[in-house]
Amino acid sequence: MASVPNQQALPPMAPLPHQPAAWTPQPVPPMFDDFWPRPEPSAAPAALLAAVLGGAAAAVFVPLGAPGIGWPLLGLVTAAGLLLVGRKAGRKVHIGQIGWAVLALLLLAVCAFRAAEWLTTLCVLTAAVAGTLAVTGARTVLSFALAGIAIPIATLRALPWTVRGTRELRRTRGGLRLAVSVLVSIVLLVVFGALFASADENFAELVATILPTLNAETVFRWTFVFVLFAAGTLGAAFTTARPPELAERTNPVRTLRRLEWALPIGVLVVLFAAFVAVQSTPMFGGEQHVLTTDRLTFSGYARSGFWQLMVVTILTLPIIGAAARWAPKESRLDRNLLRGLAGALAVLTLVIVASALLRMSAYQAAYGYTVLRVLVMTCELWLGVVYLLIIAAGVRLRAAWLPRAVVGTAMAALLALAAINPEGLIAEGNIARYQQTGKLDAFYLSLLSSDAIPALQQLPEPTRQKIVAGIVNELDEKDWRSWNLSDHLAPR
Repeated sequence: MASVPNQQALPPMAPLPHQPAAWTPQPVPPMFDDFWPRPEPSAAPAALLAAVLGGAAAAVFVPLGAPGIGWPLLGLVTAAGLLLVGRKAGRKVHIGQIGWAVLALLLLAVCAFRAAEWLTTLCVLTAAVAGTLAVTGARTVLSFALAGIAIPIATLRALPWTVRGTRELRRTRGGLRLAVSVLVSIVLLVVFGALFASADENFAELVATILPTLNAETVFRWTFVFVLFAAGTLGAAFTTARPPELAERTNPVRTLRRLEWALPIGVLVVLFAAFVAVQSTPMFGGEQHVLTTDRLTFSGYARSGFWQLMVVTILTLPIIGAAARWAPKESRLDRNLLRGLAGALAVLTLVIVASALLRMSAYQAAYGYTVLRVLVMTCELWLGVVYLLIIAAGVRLRAAWLPRAVVGTAMAALLALAAINPEGLIAEGNIARYQQTGKLDAFYLSLLSSDAIPALQQLPEPTRQKIVAGIVNELDEKDWRSWNLSDHLAPR
């Protein structure tokens, strides 16, 4: 056997250069968590309960595509569920949120009194905006803008949060006992309700009125409405438990030099003043100006200036806002200059608002009242209120309250419009025109809702009977969800 040669000892290995530690990825916080953290999981069961109640209330109460008492009932149930979530999360409620919530409920209550679908649709949509502001607690212009997308985002974020919170609830017996209690309540309601219905015909009719006929269409509608409103309520509950918190601006606001902002605003003030002076007679002449001017009709008088003046009114708002944002305010001269120029521009715009209202009033007196014309006049009146608020804010150059006041007065204007019964007002205006001129658009009046029927009693027969019959014939057989006072009082 051959011998293995001796192996020489290897020299010691030189030390390796220092290697940097391996990079460990840091956990990235989920999107929005830096300024909108998730609420505590303990509030998730209450949020889930609020979502179920909101979805069930929508499926049971809401008459889709029609006004009715079901809308305010949905608002009350949803508000109660969100209040429970807020108490569970320990959130403090300020007076502004209470005000928005009250406005939302009042707007939904319009559906129980008025039958005009265009009016109740506006009220429901505006109530959703008011409810969003109540949930988010928005106070500034930026937070108002973000409030519009807060609920959809919160709905997506609430799903895993709710699952995690309900898992913790299952570890305790409280959640199981609550589920058993709800199940027992449903069973008792079904059993005893069926016994009472079989024992008395009147009670059976009441149950048949309350419960709709079950078919595939009803089940699909219930399911769709439940899922949609439950998801929205879950997002609102998530936001109620922990609303987004936007950091206040800490950097100093950059301003323009005095001449840079004062020159364009001053030019506008001179232009507005010249227009008001030259057009004083056409602007405020009204019916007399039309009658004494050759080749001028009421239609031409209103259309030649109303829409242009309304556009001027709207465009002036951001101009005044820009001046208030970028004008310097360090010295007394700068502050007084801002007050003077912005105030003069606001006052002159108020004069233009008054002129636009007079033009539309003369037009309606000549050609009659319509829903569109009443809505346009309401918007113009609200713009006048906005300019009054701007003038009030300019006295002390403090306008932190102005965004809330502008939105709040818009909702109050819609409530006031609903309170005066716009379709009744339209009918009265057209009847007054008929009594003066003998002209009446009976077809248009027959297209109004039952809100106009009390005012139509002033018409002579058989005109009144034909118009009222056209309105009543459009009243479909409705269940209790679509009940409203105007339809209830309409003659059958």
